[in-house]
Amino acid sequence: MKLKICCALLLAWAQVYAEDGPQTVVVNGQTDVEASRDFVAGKLIISRKTLEDSGQQNVGDALKREPAVTIGKDGRLGLLGLPGYTQLLVDGKESSFDPYAMDLAQVERIEIIKSATAATGPFGIAGTINIIRRKIARQTMTQLKAGATTASGYGGANATLVSSQLPSSLPLSYNVVLMASSRTTPSATQYQQTQSLNGAAPAPQLQGDTTSASRFDMLMASSEIAWTVDPRHKLSFNPEASYFGTRAHGDEQRRWVDDSSLSVARRQRQDSALIGLPFVWEWKISDDSRLSLKPRFNRMHIDDTTHRREDWSAEGDHLREQGRDRDMINRFLDLTFNTSVAGGHDVSTGLKLVKNDASNDYTDLIDGRPDLSQAVLGTSAHARVERYQVFAQDEWRVNKNLSLNLGLSGEQRQHALDEGDVHHQPRFRVWSPTAHVAYKIDGNSKRQLRASVARAFQAPESDQLLLHPSINPLAPCYDRALCGANTLDTADSAGNPDLSPERSLGVNLSYAHGLGASSEAKIEIYTRDIRHKIGTELALQNVAWASVPRYVVRPANLGDATLRGINLDGRLALRDVWKTAPNLDLQGSVGYAHSALRDLPGPDNRLDGQLPWRAKLSAGYAPAEAPVKLNLDANWLPGDWFRNNLTQRTYQSYRYTLNASANWKVNATQRVIVSADNLLAKDNRSISEYYGLNQTLRRYTNSDAYTRFSVRLETSL
Repeated sequence: MKLKICCALLLAWAQVYAEDGPQTVVVNGQTDVEASRDFVAGKLIISRKTLEDSGQQNVGDALKREPAVTIGKDGRLGLLGLPGYTQLLVDGKESSFDPYAMDLAQVERIEIIKSATAATGPFGIAGTINIIRRKIARQTMTQLKAGATTASGYGGANATLVSSQLPSSLPLSYNVVLMASSRTTPSATQYQQTQSLNGAAPAPQLQGDTTSASRFDMLMASSEIAWTVDPRHKLSFNPEASYFGTRAHGDEQRRWVDDSSLSVARRQRQDSALIGLPFVWEWKISDDSRLSLKPRFNRMHIDDTTHRREDWSAEGDHLREQGRDRDMINRFLDLTFNTSVAGGHDVSTGLKLVKNDASNDYTDLIDGRPDLSQAVLGTSAHARVERYQVFAQDEWRVNKNLSLNLGLSGEQRQHALDEGDVHHQPRFRVWSPTAHVAYKIDGNSKRQLRASVARAFQAPESDQLLLHPSINPLAPCYDRALCGANTLDTADSAGNPDLSPERSLGVNLSYAHGLGASSEAKIEIYTRDIRHKIGTELALQNVAWASVPRYVVRPANLGDATLRGINLDGRLALRDVWKTAPNLDLQGSVGYAHSALRDLPGPDNRLDGQLPWRAKLSAGYAPAEAPVKLNLDANWLPGDWFRNNLTQRTYQSYRYTLNASANWKVNATQRVIVSADNLLAKDNRSISEYYGLNQTLRRYTNSDAYTRFSVRLETSL
């Protein structure tokens, strides 16, 4: 109740001082570097033109070229080398689908902030990537894209249709976006495991290999219907529907040194469907003041089933069937107000109300009969989350040299978790003050110093809080009774309802030196001090589904962590420094970082995904004699160890990836894009070490890599 009253007071406060209402826009004709210079919090802009010139199809592939975006060894994208701490938004709001999969035809621009701001909320420890969708084009147009891909003999296809219409006789406009794609990804791994007892030399224990192929299908339809009621009021309705389907099949062969063996044939099917009904009301209160109300509703259903035919040399042949039927209903209400106050103050305030309901029904069968060990917490679970968020932000242009961005955001979150007879009600409240300073040296926007201080958080997800176990199929319970023992490398998994949110104090210091309209060099130093770091805990525990203690992996608050890093980013358009130079653009980054989990023993106790160094380089060349743009991207990551928890650490080999594309403009309405991803296709190697009572297990794994080729045709009708 106090939080709701606070929201109302903040909105009232902003209304009292309302005189003007600035809207931050990217001026036509500006380069991305120029458009990014006027943001106090160091916002980076990737414009629609840059996205189109990249020759990429979706947001994720386009962001891989951006120097500020890091690529992890697992392929995840993020900021500051922390993908798990990077907030991903669409139009400033959370998205129910994967925003990285959005076709670039849907995107107007992408905004990147490597810190937290009040307007983006308290949950961006590494920063925020905000994808701004294209609005209805002020012209009648239709665009069609179609493409094909292949990797190791597995093909794929995709198509996108975008159509905008402006009926001349009505104050209405609308657009339609239709997307469809299908792609198959192969994988193959080989592994071997050794065991060392009481410090003795490692002895071979087992070896095996797996092969699989996963097909991903997607259908998506969205539309925007806009009605200009009068010059001050605009309504828009944005219905959307999507389907995502995954079909995977694979085989695994495992052989022990005592000649026992296991053969597994696995089939998995996952279908998810989403219906969303967003609505927007925009009220232009005065020439510059605006109020926006955005109620949204969406519903998602996920059906996930897995069949495993397990043939043990000792246990015989068994069929394991697992299913999870999940239904989610999400309701959102966003209210934001923007205005200007005399003295150079741009003020924005807002509140957000969110309610999520998720119901899970589990099916676990062994040889056609219920698996009683999996049902100890019931065969269903329900999670309800209520969230209340509020923010106030003032961007103050003190003079031509100095600008400030001061803000405060807060959130209260309440969970209600029901699993059979077990009930939990985790809840927390967080407040996030933020402060950003930008100083233009001698009033020159090309030379700027910036400093940011922000309190930010990382909240546990509902799935991390649910206790429902997942029993490791390599340590099965076939006799429909409580399970027996398992081993370090065959640990079960379960959630932890006692998780606390991570709390971070972050500092960013940077200097940017402009070299031209599209050229800039930047150095940035950053720190993060994190409390209650969430990681995993692998321990031998008494559990409800076993008659003896079993090894279980759970999420846990591991203690405090620190991160210190420095990034060097650069963009160079040769024509900025040499007018008759070839039309060549270069951009890249080098980052160094050190992180440590204080409560875990070193020397490998760093944050997951945070590497000691990383480097990227991208080049784009457009020859004067041909309507073609050539792009080349390279990414370097070192090999390194990191400690997962007290009883496990992992080594991952170095990664060097090279991608290339050619963007050919056939004529004014057509272009063809040809690309090759992961040209070098270097296999990935890893080592997992498990430490138990008087023993050490080591698993050596090699994963095959593949080059993917694609060709795409885009045409305007």
